[in-house]
Amino acid sequence: MRMKLYLLILTLLFLLPIQAVSEEKLDLDQVLAKFYQAIGGKEKWNNLNTMTMEGTLKSRGTVMPITAYYEKPYKCRVEFKLKDGVMAQVYGGYFGWQINPLSGNPDPAPMPQSKTRYLRDTCGIENSLIDYKQKGYKVKLLGEEKIKGKNTYKISVKYKSGNLETYYIDSETFLITRSVGLYDIEEAEMRTTTTFQDYKDTNGFVVPYFLTIQIHGTDAEEILKIDKFAFNPDIDTTIFDFPKDKMIKMESLEDAQQQPLQKKEQKK
Repeated sequence: MRMKLYLLILTLLFLLPIQAVSEEKLDLDQVLAKFYQAIGGKEKWNNLNTMTMEGTLKSRGTVMPITAYYEKPYKCRVEFKLKDGVMAQVYGGYFGWQINPLSGNPDPAPMPQSKTRYLRDTCGIENSLIDYKQKGYKVKLLGEEKIKGKNTYKISVKYKSGNLETYYIDSETFLITRSVGLYDIEEAEMRTTTTFQDYKDTNGFVVPYFLTIQIHGTDAEEILKIDKFAFNPDIDTTIFDFPKDKMIKMESLEDAQQQPLQKKEQKK
């Protein structure tokens, strides 16, 4: 009996490496196909036009209610409720703008170009791996990597702006467990690591309800806990538009700045 058991174990030891070698390696298209299926299906996400998300963001010991609005193809508005008002970051399809009472200016104000590019790259309604060719992104399968003992597929996404994100897709669930972002913000490199947890099937869309965001080079760690998703809700799309009266003030300011230059040129 012991001899038979020993032979059985020995046979398994010989078979295991053979099976490991014979396992088929997935290419980029195969990994993405399984990823699309895991999150509810590519067709379902393609038919998604609007989305809202509600939750709380914990940052530096402060907990803020957060609401995000998305409209296809590249419009987003993220609002943070403060004690004395609302802080918002918005991309309306052309440039980024913000409302930041903490800056001393409560009025809507345009963002620098680098922050506009950052918002443009990160505020899509669906993951950037969906229809990446049509979007003009460069996507590569970099190989496999262990994350906390679990095997993941490592996929990089390079945006037209030059910003870069790397996704780690679990080889069993084919859901994203981690992403690392490398962004150019005002001529400085910002690196972030985001972990995704607590995935739930919500009306056929499989989405994470708990995210942890770390900004490298700082001790800052943000925890985003999502309470509610809504898919294809009715949204007042004017919330993405920069206020027209503020646009007029911007144009007046630009004219005022140009007048001294014109006078100098006339003197010459």
